Amino acid sequence: MKALKILLFVVMVISISCKEKKPAPIVDKNKATASLKHYVCANKCENSGGDAAGNCPVCKNPYLHNTAFHNQDFMKNGPIKVPNNMGAPATNTPAQPSPAQNALGIYHYTCAKGCYGGSGTASNCTNCGAQLAHNQAYHN
Repeated sequence: MKALKILLFVVMVISISCKEKKPAPIVDKNKATASLKHYVCANKCENSGGDAAGNCPVCKNPYLHNTAFHNQDFMKNGPIKVPNNMGAPATNTPAQPSPAQNALGIYHYTCAKGCYGGSGTASNCTNCGAQLAHNQAYHN
């Protein structure tokens, strides 16, 4: 009986001492800005938000534009350099697509079926899947 107790004690000690330690997660210093979404839910629903305007899949409310998303781009890339008056070529001037909305909040491409939102490119509607149509009012 004493041998059985000793054997169980040895097995328990070995099983406890053989557990692997999980490596500590790498902390991303830019985590606060790395997870910013361009459009967010006003109700802060879990797993909502995205790169395009639309409706929250949880509460069905329209997404709001997140201006902090643009600050994130500035922090990563810095200011865009423009050519100087001497005619020297610009450096660090990536080709920028037109923004999805103009200063008045009008989308460049909108859903022909009238769904909320739009896009900066001729893609499909995030709500119904129909092809987005060019919105001339964007240019006015």
